[in-house]
Amino acid sequence: MRRKWTEAGILLVILAVMAALMWSFTRQDYQYERYETGSVHYVKARTTEILEQELTVSGSGGEYLTGYQKLVVEFLEGDRKGETQEIENYVTVQHHVIAEEGRTLIICADEPDNAEPYYSVYNYSRGNGIWILAAGFLLLVVLVGRKQGFLSCVGLLFTMCMVFCYLLPQLYNGAGGFGASAVTVIASCAATCFCIGGLTRKTLFNIVSAVAGGLSAGVLFWICAMVLELNGCTMDEAESLVLIAQSTGLKLESVLYAGVMVSSLGAVMDIAVSMGASLHEIVSLNPELTWKDLFRSGMNIGRDAIGTMTNTLILAFAGGALATLLILISYGVQYNQLLSSNFLALEIAQGLAGSAAIVLTVPISAWINAWGYSLSHRQSKNHGGEQQ
Repeated sequence: MRRKWTEAGILLVILAVMAALMWSFTRQDYQYERYETGSVHYVKARTTEILEQELTVSGSGGEYLTGYQKLVVEFLEGDRKGETQEIENYVTVQHHVIAEEGRTLIICADEPDNAEPYYSVYNYSRGNGIWILAAGFLLLVVLVGRKQGFLSCVGLLFTMCMVFCYLLPQLYNGAGGFGASAVTVIASCAATCFCIGGLTRKTLFNIVSAVAGGLSAGVLFWICAMVLELNGCTMDEAESLVLIAQSTGLKLESVLYAGVMVSSLGAVMDIAVSMGASLHEIVSLNPELTWKDLFRSGMNIGRDAIGTMTNTLILAFAGGALATLLILISYGVQYNQLLSSNFLALEIAQGLAGSAAIVLTVPISAWINAWGYSLSHRQSKNHGGEQQ
């Protein structure tokens, strides 16, 4: 009963930290804004009528339409809620937003004080869809996992709060990438593993294993960056980030380290928790196993998982780079040019560092669990002998 109350108290602390992070995020005073957007507002509007429309089929296979539309939209929010406005919508490959009667759009309303207002179609209104999909995902997790599913959702939300409400403001204001990312990794691992396993030895071993694996991703990326001579200037967004850095103290290298450590954290926690659960079951069935036996069992379990888990991050980075790789192929990029490009070097460094961290998590988790369970078993035997 006492442990249940303790676990409930820790869960309340996690929820309180989440609330504090979100409150702090909303109170952030960002020192720099690249564009003056005081007169620009993005508001929802419903298409009530299409006055004119000239759309033609484009693309080799007729994949998309391009052309022109003249719309009448009714604003659903803001100062002009309920009013209508005629808007011209130019449909291009880059701006492929086709209005239909009854469809809700996001309108960019530029309403300066000393000039005529200008309205344009920004995009489809996707906010409701995103919330519905997110709620559906969380509901699915809860329905399948029940109590564990609910607690897993709490751990997921806490990790998201750490990334968006803590890590991003820290990086933006010039904090060191490894330090801020390390805090994010430690807090996220502790909260997630606790939500999954409760207040147990298994949870403690999982936390230590996951934290060690997550931090190793940053160290491994540092090694990769040294070998491939990478720095913050090699990122595609470097030019924009430099402008931010001039006003806020943002460190470009910090963004690189944070990206690798955060992207690999989920897979690292996955393999750490999976190995911890497997070794816990082995110990439950045979508590007399020695440290060497437990470590050997952990390595055997981990080796089977390495093959698929290493693919996880490599394929994730490769999938995100497909469009860029297709463009490079169309340019006729040469072998030396491709291998020496900032883009490919950065993708390889991130993929290898994250995947290597997953591989290292296997022996780390095996060693921590084997050492922890064997030590606990010896202590329990010694304690039993003293009582006799």
